[in-house]
Amino acid sequence: MRDEDDVERRTLLQLLTMMGAGVGIPASAVDALHVGLGRITGQAVENSVNDWEQIAWDYAQGMWTEPPGSRIADLAGDIRDLDQALTHSQSLTARATLLRVYAHLAAFMALDLAESSSPRACWRSWRAARLAADASGDLDLQVWVRAGEASQSFYLHRLGPATDTLIEEAVHLADGRPCLGLAEALKTRSRVLATDARTDIAHEVLNDFRDVYERLPALVTGDHVSVWGMPPEGVQYAEAFVLTMLGDGKAAMPMLEQALAACPREKAGGRANIGLLQAWGLVQDRDVTEGLGHALDITASLPVTAARRKIVREIVTALPEGARALPAARELHALTAGDRSA
Repeated sequence: MRDEDDVERRTLLQLLTMMGAGVGIPASAVDALHVGLGRITGQAVENSVNDWEQIAWDYAQGMWTEPPGSRIADLAGDIRDLDQALTHSQSLTARATLLRVYAHLAAFMALDLAESSSPRACWRSWRAARLAADASGDLDLQVWVRAGEASQSFYLHRLGPATDTLIEEAVHLADGRPCLGLAEALKTRSRVLATDARTDIAHEVLNDFRDVYERLPALVTGDHVSVWGMPPEGVQYAEAFVLTMLGDGKAAMPMLEQALAACPREKAGGRANIGLLQAWGLVQDRDVTEGLGHALDITASLPVTAARRKIVREIVTALPEGARALPAARELHALTAGDRSA
């Protein structure tokens, strides 16, 4: 009992020190503070399987509405605690559920690491997500994790065939079944093809993407906020991205206007990406001043993520040669200097 009291006292002192220093407190540290509650109430204070599923859902709700890179401390603590829960789990059903949660948290960690650390850390977190997803036996999750890693590999210019390999694995595992991961994989494949100027095949894959989307359940298509949703504005953005990459920004504009009107206000990052695509289309249409001004307004107010850095680079590339010396163009070009690949 004395040892437990000492541990709780140290935990409290650590939390108070962090508060005084203005440091954010990881959520798992709060659990550690209340560890003695079990002795007082006679009830277990460890997270149940249902608690872990809710934790994963809470993260999923915040991935697109909170600042990128802001969850790493929380995720690290929760993954550590989840690892302990898996070690002591006896039920095969509970173990499979906890492995699914582990895959989700590792994927969320990878998404944050891409914006705050080296790509190598990001790829290792994705590997952990794949291992956990495969061990869980959840086929849809296996597809989703690979599709997510493929998308990030595309944005971060990952060297080698990783993007194509991950897309192939996702499509193979899905085997034609409509699921969010398959739609995400086809979306990324269409972008890769558009980047390589393979116009006809890119449009064919877009058609496949639309077909899968139309067969997704309403639970997915009606989710406008979490990472487990693909609402109509997400589809409009995906199509507009490919059209703009293929040089047809004018055709993409109506889609982007609709997507922006439907995108929730709390998804500031998603709205910024739509706006940058609009800026890209303006530059393609030789409306350089407005396009550059629009892009600068957006990048000045939000962190430049890998996705936004990719679009900014395309905007600069699309500028007429004489416009690249403009102060606004140089400022945008400086944002791409932090490109990281591995």
